[in-house]
Amino acid sequence: MESGVAPWLTDAEQGRKRLQRLYMVAAAGLAALVPLILFAGFWVRSELNRSERDVESYLSARASMLSRRIDSSLEQQLLALRALSALPAFDRPDPDFTEASARLLSIMPNWTGFGVVDAASGRVISGARPDWTPAQAAPVLADISKTHRPDITVITPAGQRGEQALLAVPVVRDDRVTLALLATFDMSELQRILLLESRDSGLLLAISDGGDRFLARSQAPGAGIGDEIAASYREATAGRNNGTFQGNSRDGKEIWGAFVRSDLTGWVASAAIDRTQIENFSKRSVWATTAAGALSLILAGILAVFIVHTVMERRVSEERLAASRALGELDARLLRTTQEALGEQRKASSEREVLLREIYHRVKNNLQIVQSLLRLGSRELSADQREPFENAVRRIGAMARVHTLLYNSPDLGSIDFKVYLEELLREMSDAFSGEERGIQSELHAESMRVPLDTAVPLAFIAVELMTNAYRHAFPEGRQGRITVELRRDEPFGILVIKDNGVGFDRAAAPRRRLGLTIVRKLVQQIGGGLEEPDDGSSSFEIRFPLDHVERGNLKDLRLGSMA
Repeated sequence: MESGVAPWLTDAEQGRKRLQRLYMVAAAGLAALVPLILFAGFWVRSELNRSERDVESYLSARASMLSRRIDSSLEQQLLALRALSALPAFDRPDPDFTEASARLLSIMPNWTGFGVVDAASGRVISGARPDWTPAQAAPVLADISKTHRPDITVITPAGQRGEQALLAVPVVRDDRVTLALLATFDMSELQRILLLESRDSGLLLAISDGGDRFLARSQAPGAGIGDEIAASYREATAGRNNGTFQGNSRDGKEIWGAFVRSDLTGWVASAAIDRTQIENFSKRSVWATTAAGALSLILAGILAVFIVHTVMERRVSEERLAASRALGELDARLLRTTQEALGEQRKASSEREVLLREIYHRVKNNLQIVQSLLRLGSRELSADQREPFENAVRRIGAMARVHTLLYNSPDLGSIDFKVYLEELLREMSDAFSGEERGIQSELHAESMRVPLDTAVPLAFIAVELMTNAYRHAFPEGRQGRITVELRRDEPFGILVIKDNGVGFDRAAAPRRRLGLTIVRKLVQQIGGGLEEPDDGSSSFEIRFPLDHVERGNLKDLRLGSMA
C-alpha cells in the first residue's frame, strides 16, 4: 500500500469514496439549477406573450396609419371643392363652368366627373362628365342642405362597374344652400394606396364602407370589391371605432388583425396577419414552459437518485450534459427574441418619422393647391377685386413655407426663423418689384428655432407688416428701405419690422387698419406683446415667447399695445 492511506482501505474502497464525494458535489449543483431552469422557462413564456402584444400594437398602428392616409387623400379633394365654393362667381345665379370644369378634371386626375348642381331640384347646371344619377345625388343634397357641411358617400355610377366616392360640398350664401359642387372620386386610388402600404409589410389590408361591402383590398386586388364582407368581420366592427378581430381570408387562411373607423367617412381600415404565425408563437411558448417543467422534474428525480444511489456515475454526467444543452437553447432563443423586439422598435420609430414628414409634405401640397385655385379664380376679376385673393394667396404661402421648412427640419417640430425671413424678404421684394421701385430690404437676424404653434402666427404677422410697408410706405415712386430684425432677449424673441417711408396715418388707411387688427389678434394668440408706433412712424416690435417658456408666465407682459 502507498504511504498516507489507511491500511484497512483497499484501492477500490478509496475510489468509491472519491466518486461519492464527486456525486454529492454534482447533486448540490443540480439542486441549485432546478429553480433557475423553472424561472428561465416561465420568463421565456412571458417574453413570447409580450411579442404577441407587440404584434397587436403594430397591427393597430398600421390600420390607423392606413385610415389617416385615406382620410388625407379625401380631405385634399374636399379642400379643392371648398375652395371652389368660395369663388365670387357662385354669388350669381346659374354660373357656367363648362370649360372650367373640363380644365378642373385635368388638374384633379382622380376625379371622373364634376358638376354644379341646384341644391333644391338636383338639376346639373354645368359640369364635365357628371356620372351620378338624380336618385344617388338626392340624399346627399338633402344632407348637405340640412347640415351645411361636406358629405362623402359611395355610389355605383350608371353604366359603369366598380364603386366611386361621391364628394359633395355646399355653396352657402346668406346662410342658405343654393348650389352644390359634386365630384366623383376614382376608388382605384384607394387600391393604389393599399398596394403601396402592403408591398413591403406583407400585411392583408382592406377598406370597407363601415357596413356590408369592401371598397379596396390588398389581397387579390379588384376581386370581390363591392361584395359583402364576412359576418365575423362585420360583427367585430359594428358599433366600434377600433379594436381587433379574427376570421378567415378569401383563400381560407385564418387571420388576426386590427381595425380603425374613420371620423371623416365612417369607413373601416383594417390590417391583418396570418394567424398561423401567431399560433407558432403560442406553441413555442407552451413548449418552452412544458420543457422547463419537465426538465426540472427530471433533474429533481436524478437528484434523489444521486442521494440514494451513489453508483450511477454515468447517469449523472449525461443529465448534466442535457441540462447544459437545454440552457444553451434557451439562451439562443432569448437572444433571438430580444433581437426581433429591438428590430420592431427601430422599424416603428422610422415609420413614425416618415409619417410625420409625409403629413408636412401633404399639408404643403394642399396649401399650394389652394393657392393655385385662388389664383385661377381671380384671373377674370378687376385689380381691386383681385386684391383680397392676392392677400389670401400670400397668407397661405406663409403657412406653406413654414411646412416646407418643417419637412426639412431635423427635429420635425420647429424651424429656423432666420431662414424663413430670408426667403420671405426675397419673395416679397420680387412680388412688389422692390428693386425696380428702388426699395431696399435688409435683414439683421440671429439663428433662432421657433416651434410650429408659434412659427405659423409669426409668419402671418411678418407677411402682413411687410405687405403694408411695400404697398403704403413708398407712394408715387418714393425710394426707401425696409428693415427686418430678429434677436433674442431671453426668455423671449423679438421681431422688428420698420421702414423709412411716409409713415402711418391711422385715420386714412382702413385696409391697413384691418391688417393691423389681424396682427394684434395673432400676437395675442402666441401670448406675445406688440409695440406699435405712436408718432406716425412705421416701426413695429413683436415680443414672443421662445419654446422653453410657459405661456402662463407671460400674463404680466406689457409692451405698448397688447392685441
